[in-house]
Amino acid sequence: MKSALAPFLLALVCLATNARAQYPGAPSYPGATGSYGAPPAGAGLYGSPSYGNTGGYTAMSPSLPAPQMGSPYAGPTMMDPSAPPPPGTYNFQQPSTQNSWGGIQQSMAGSNMLHYRYLEAGYRYVDPQGGELDGSHGLGVTLSIDLPTIFFLKGTINWSSGTGKKNVRGATEADYDLAVITVGGGAYMAVTPKLHFVGEIGLVYANLSSSGSNISYSDAGIYVRPSLRYQLVDWLELQAGVTVSSADDYDSKVVDFGAYFRVFPQVDMNLGMDLGDETRTIRAGARMRW
Repeated sequence: MKSALAPFLLALVCLATNARAQYPGAPSYPGATGSYGAPPAGAGLYGSPSYGNTGGYTAMSPSLPAPQMGSPYAGPTMMDPSAPPPPGTYNFQQPSTQNSWGGIQQSMAGSNMLHYRYLEAGYRYVDPQGGELDGSHGLGVTLSIDLPTIFFLKGTINWSSGTGKKNVRGATEADYDLAVITVGGGAYMAVTPKLHFVGEIGLVYANLSSSGSNISYSDAGIYVRPSLRYQLVDWLELQAGVTVSSADDYDSKVVDFGAYFRVFPQVDMNLGMDLGDETRTIRAGARMRW
């Protein structure tokens, strides 16, 4: 009898000792490798094969799906700029194409030629009206500086030199110099991204000095110039304007036309004509934008 019960009692003691060593006071998990039989942190509810789980159970750790287009967690995109930013991130705002005054922001990159920060220089042929002076050849320089919002400053210096008819004694020709300086500013309104209405106002000073005749003057006044700038295609800009001034001897009204041809990303060649009541001018040059 005792010999029959000994193996049975020994088996019960071994079973109890093994269960206590595996997880005292709680059921164990198949394949668990933690200190008390519990799965390690991050292994999910039933462990993970990467942590020694060999019982065939799949981890169930919570995870968020990848954000989808239009999801409230995706934030603003080019396809959905009104979407809110992801929680816990900085607010993001798409760049605006308009400034606070409603004008289109100037961009140095891309195809837009309608800038107000540029330097222009070129050749000028000036033909005074009246027949007493011949045409003159010279140079012209224009500098425009843009200001915040829709405003800009602009200044020009034009100079030309030519000859005229001989004086009453017939001794010498009437060599002359014509210099014109304008200083002013203005504002523009973007009717469309490719069409701007521009208004300028400022001061004009003109001086004609002749060495062989009595045709000389110095004149100053206020000028106003409304104009249009239109970018017809990616590489061509057209301009047209009317300048009205209070000058008496110099041009009191000038109608001007111009065309600018892009040759480099920030450099344009131009051709133009000014039709005034005292002079006619043909001009050609280059403009650099930055």
